[in-house]
Amino acid sequence: MKRPNWLATGTFLLLGAMLSATGCVVHSGPGYNEGYHEGYWDREHNRYWHENAWHECGEGDVHCR
Repeated sequence: MKRPNWLATGTFLLLGAMLSATGCVVHSGPGYNEGYHEGYWDREHNRYWHENAWHECGEGDVHCR
């Protein structure tokens, strides 16, 4: 039985590390939710941004102007 050479083993390990790293999702950084901040009111759709989600405006809602 032959042993795999170091180049094939290294390539396999590097490919495995690259494939596992591509599944990571980062929720912060430049460009993430750019323009939306806590309390942002979307007049066109009558909703506001709160705790990383959109919420519909109701009657007498203080977040909607």
